[in-house]
Amino acid sequence: MRDIIIHGDVYGGLGIIDDESIAIAITSPPYWKQRDYRFEGQVGQESAPEEYIGRLVKIFERLRGKLRRDGVFFLNVGDKYLGRYGKSHLLQLPYRIAYHMVRNGWILEDILVWHKPNHMPSSVKDRFTNTYEPILVFSRSRDNIYSRKRPAVLEIPLQQTPWRHTAVYPERLVEELLNRVRLSDGDLILDPFAGTGTTAAVVKRLRESFYGKDIYSVMIEKGEEFVQIIKERTGIGNIISADEEEYHWSPVEEYDFPENIKPEPLLESKYGEVFIAPDYGRFISVLKGITTKEFKDFHREDAIFFFGLRKWNLESLYYAHTIYRYGYVLRNMIVVSSNEDYWYPVFMFARDTTRVSYRFYLDRVRVEHRLKERRRWQNINFLGMRVKDILEKTSEGGYIAEILERYDDGFPRIVLVNWRESSSVELVIHPEKEEFMREGIRFYCPNCRSVLDEPYDPIGENVCPVCGVKLWESIDTVPLVREPEETKNITSRIHDVEMGLLKTSDDGFRRTKDNNGQKTIKFTKFAHLERINWGASPGARKLMLGEYFTKMRLYRIEQPIVAQYLNLLRKARGLTIRDIVEKFPDSYKHTVGHWFRKDFGGSIPLPEDLRRLRKIFGIEDGLLRILERTALKFQTVKSSSKGKNPGDFLSHLKEKELVQYLKSLFLPSSNYLTMLEESSEILGTRSQG
Repeated sequence: MRDIIIHGDVYGGLGIIDDESIAIAITSPPYWKQRDYRFEGQVGQESAPEEYIGRLVKIFERLRGKLRRDGVFFLNVGDKYLGRYGKSHLLQLPYRIAYHMVRNGWILEDILVWHKPNHMPSSVKDRFTNTYEPILVFSRSRDNIYSRKRPAVLEIPLQQTPWRHTAVYPERLVEELLNRVRLSDGDLILDPFAGTGTTAAVVKRLRESFYGKDIYSVMIEKGEEFVQIIKERTGIGNIISADEEEYHWSPVEEYDFPENIKPEPLLESKYGEVFIAPDYGRFISVLKGITTKEFKDFHREDAIFFFGLRKWNLESLYYAHTIYRYGYVLRNMIVVSSNEDYWYPVFMFARDTTRVSYRFYLDRVRVEHRLKERRRWQNINFLGMRVKDILEKTSEGGYIAEILERYDDGFPRIVLVNWRESSSVELVIHPEKEEFMREGIRFYCPNCRSVLDEPYDPIGENVCPVCGVKLWESIDTVPLVREPEETKNITSRIHDVEMGLLKTSDDGFRRTKDNNGQKTIKFTKFAHLERINWGASPGARKLMLGEYFTKMRLYRIEQPIVAQYLNLLRKARGLTIRDIVEKFPDSYKHTVGHWFRKDFGGSIPLPEDLRRLRKIFGIEDGLLRILERTALKFQTVKSSSKGKNPGDFLSHLKEKELVQYLKSLFLPSSNYLTMLEESSEILGTRSQG
């Protein structure tokens, strides 16, 4: 017996394999709409996910006949988002495939989780980054060679390869799957979508070294370039051509929620819900509850929902997709693992709307609340450390030229930054105080002075919950805004520092040109100060370690609040949006209008634009002045998740901790800070990836 490459289409290739001859099948088929392999009739380019599922079910039906009665089929298939404006929907493709395969006659033995610690990074801000893929384990009968004695979570990094084929799964993953079956001499291992031949490479290595058993591989691959890679990688010379064979398949029919389970709408918080169901019946009941009018009327349109299930089954994973029919999108299926032997799903849902961005404060779980090891800031020379201005895309950045004041533990609090053609005095956010400083803005009723947990609702009525006065209807009914005393004092101190530096400067002005080519005078403050050789400084050498500062807005304020305030100011001054556009350079023609929008198309003016708006509206203080405030944030590559989008795989979380973690993602600022103070060791410290 020898290893074999079958060169041809997968369905025709399966046709020339003897029935009930395969002990194990392992494969990762082309993912839907993921990559074009440049040949006609390829799997993965179907026009709809239901067609993709139907085609795979048909192919795997033929595969089942080639599997021995005690054989096992490992299927690795990735999920896909249905792209939409604003919010995209997770299709649950692996579990829908599994559901229809079971209906077609397969037995689902297990679902393993392959967690990728070196997963692809993502810049998404309205969901968790994908960090895992499922491995579906199928069989023909309950009496098979699969063993459940190994962990259900596989922690295996992606493997770099010299080939262009980016879908290569790692050899270690194949080896781990083969360790879960009882192999015998003469066993045939099939990969019907062989790609670069990873399965064959592992079979060859195990046959020659570890197992000492005569196991062999059967690879089916249509792409000529991949057949050549398999030959070079494995030395397989036995190649059989398979003729094309027509086969008929049809899109699968999807099913709605079970009718015999009564919906149970959860009505705990209008901002969102977190619920971990004890069993399947309760889970489906709560899931159906989101389709009711009572549920939709109670919750805000921007609320998010996390529904989990401790004892999951295939039906629960399948029906999570069904909510798409009822005006919701599935944003994540989060895998929670208390240990390697057990995992369960938590689904993140949101309304399918483009009117508002939903409440998802990802930054709250980006940063650990407490540093595991306190750093001795006094021993770090920050001079020369790079500063990136993320508010100004054209900025070439700057560096720390001088530390003017420090916090009690030695971390810089006020620094002088040298930019390319100017300098500025900047506040620095302490790593351990970031959430309290950036979330610290408070809004108060202008009538009774009570705190407003929800300062502005862009999609509903705005009334004070204490005195009942209507808010945001005119400038006189705009809530009062107050900064935290600590940051207010620091920003006031920055002004004093600036004035002190200016006393020793030259005139602090230079001539430049604006976007219209007109000569203007720009205040450069501290341009006279000597610039240090930051490329040779100890601080600059930290660039090799990835430590630097970013300049950003000091406070987080929701964009619809800013848009509503600007609209009220505009109306109070009798101005149209066109009037305001004309007061900006021509390059702002398509920018200004977005400042007045409260939907997904809205944006917040940059600090320099806010200064011009304050002049246009004739105001000195208030919300716009507060929005101008910026600060530096310390970015580092030490062993924490700071600055990273947390992944959709969470480990070592007790249920109470998980609930608090998820609630922190949608609670109003004051509620969140209260919870943070009560359980500071939980939030922001447990995410993996």
